[in-house]
Amino acid sequence: MDKDIEFVKSSGNVFSDLGIAQPEEMLAKAEIVYRISQIISHRHLTQKQAADLLGLTQPKVSNIIAGRLDGFSLEKLLFLMVKLDRDVQIVIKKKPRTREHAHLNVAYA
Repeated sequence: MDKDIEFVKSSGNVFSDLGIAQPEEMLAKAEIVYRISQIISHRHLTQKQAADLLGLTQPKVSNIIAGRLDGFSLEKLLFLMVKLDRDVQIVIKKKPRTREHAHLNVAYA
């Protein structure tokens, strides 16, 4: 069993590596959904309680917890963070000259 295993170095964005459309937006959404799930868990909220707090249905909360991003815009996810008592700050700045392309980044403090 001396098969050579080929490895491909990740770009740092699994959505880009998989060829999914709008990979930076998808990664940002995934990071926000992950944080929302953490907050719900940390507060020991049931899906129904979280749904009531967020103004969503329980199945939509279930989708968030499961990491299903379809049906949630980046804007909607940001407003859900506000409903969870998180300040959301959007900062736009010029990209560094050392990078060829600008990118979208989510930072959580």
